[in-house]
Amino acid sequence: MLWKAVKFIGAVTVDILLDVDDKSEQDKFIDEYNDGTGNVDHCGDSYTEQEARDTHSRGEFYK
Repeated sequence: MLWKAVKFIGAVTVDILLDVDDKSEQDKFIDEYNDGTGNVDHCGDSYTEQEARDTHSRGEFYK
């Protein structure tokens, strides 16, 4: 019984460690330029999160 618990905890731990970076490129971009109030500031322009996602989808943002 103890061995099953150890195997389960080990499997969950490995799964968590390998799945840490599961965000899309767009989510990473939004997180990087998020101002903390729900807006995205990029190159001096302020966008709502939805506007930023739409603009990023069209490929209009650059770094």
